[in-house]
Amino acid sequence: MSTKPADTGRPQGRRVAVLAGRGEFPLRVAGAAAAQGASVYVAALAGAADPADYSAYDAKEYRLGQLGRFLDEIKRRKIDEIVMVGALPRPSFGSLAPELSTLKYLPHFARAFQGGDDHLLRGVVSFFEGQGLRVVGPADIAPDLVAPSGALGRHKPSAVAREAIATGFSLLATLSPFDMGQAAIIADHRVVAVEAAEGTDAMIERVAGLVQAGRLKPGKGDGVLVKAPKLGQDLRVDMPAIGPETVARVAAAGLAGIAVKAGGVLIGDRDRLATLADAAGLFIEGVA
Repeated sequence: MSTKPADTGRPQGRRVAVLAGRGEFPLRVAGAAAAQGASVYVAALAGAADPADYSAYDAKEYRLGQLGRFLDEIKRRKIDEIVMVGALPRPSFGSLAPELSTLKYLPHFARAFQGGDDHLLRGVVSFFEGQGLRVVGPADIAPDLVAPSGALGRHKPSAVAREAIATGFSLLATLSPFDMGQAAIIADHRVVAVEAAEGTDAMIERVAGLVQAGRLKPGKGDGVLVKAPKLGQDLRVDMPAIGPETVARVAAAGLAGIAVKAGGVLIGDRDRLATLADAAGLFIEGVA
């Protein structure tokens, strides 16, 4: 078997730092970068990622307040690219607990925290670019982790569900300027939930509670979770994602399926998601 790194058009021998949050995607991105011939250093964010999960790479845990220490390390290693991937709850500025080496960077982040999630993440990107790093997205390194166009499994949306999907994407586009969440649930010909600060999982569970209480009764083939990035969102950071837990929660809520923006949402293992969706009787559709 050949061990030649995958030909992606990206230079071999480059050095990549993976700033890892919670979930499966950081490990998959690290693996893809290594397969392309890159030297990979993993910064596991405390409370979200465990360095022990990255035993195949150089990995170390960092608190957010240890930014200065992290920068010193990546400069020592002559790292030139950084990718930020994985779930991480938005911290408060007051919770950073900065070390001495981080204090000089606080004015930049004080400004970044004065806005919504997009404003904060743009501030993070501009900071790392100001340090001479190239910020790349998970899709740049591992494009196979991104939702393709079309159905993943055997099931496809009904006509009612397709109407709901169109409504959901229109709603998310309209809400984009308000820097809210990246998901909504449409059922019974109406909007029943919009993601806010609680996140997608909590939103789905809220709808499941409505169904269990009899306050919402989706018909057969009705009820759709729609997920997409905000208009103009920098997909190098905070790309929306779904996974096995999303499928399980959607099934528990009695919904018919999931529609995501093709090319704009991380889905991980396509075959696994398709198998789970088929077993639950759900559709997962990438919408171009």
